[in-house]
Amino acid sequence: MKKLILIFLIVLAISLAGCGQEKTSENLQNNIQKDANGRVICNDPPCLGQYFPTCTPTKLMMKSEGQNIEIIIYGFENDKCHYSMKMNGITAADCFFKKEDLNNKILNQMFGNKEGQDAIIAEACKTA
Repeated sequence: MKKLILIFLIVLAISLAGCGQEKTSENLQNNIQKDANGRVICNDPPCLGQYFPTCTPTKLMMKSEGQNIEIIIYGFENDKCHYSMKMNGITAADCFFKKEDLNNKILNQMFGNKEGQDAIIAEACKTA
């Protein structure tokens, strides 16, 4: 399971490095889609990165190495941002971040890049 998470994190880190940001920004400004629960539907990690710092309810679904990956930002619950990542329907991380900790360094580290946010993530997240 840890190997699958590592593969997933590498793929997302590459995506967050900037691929598709221009197209995503344009799509977000002109055509925001929401699911039945009112969450913004994202098609790529840069889209998710635009909504994470404000804890806007968002959903990203993608495939990587044959794995179905689902990331959901549920919004604020008890003044903390609820974020979860599932692989093939199994929760890999369930996190509750403090408002003051919401930034793209946290999100980037959640995708496997070292950003010096280990203590915050360890405190906020339960992992499988």
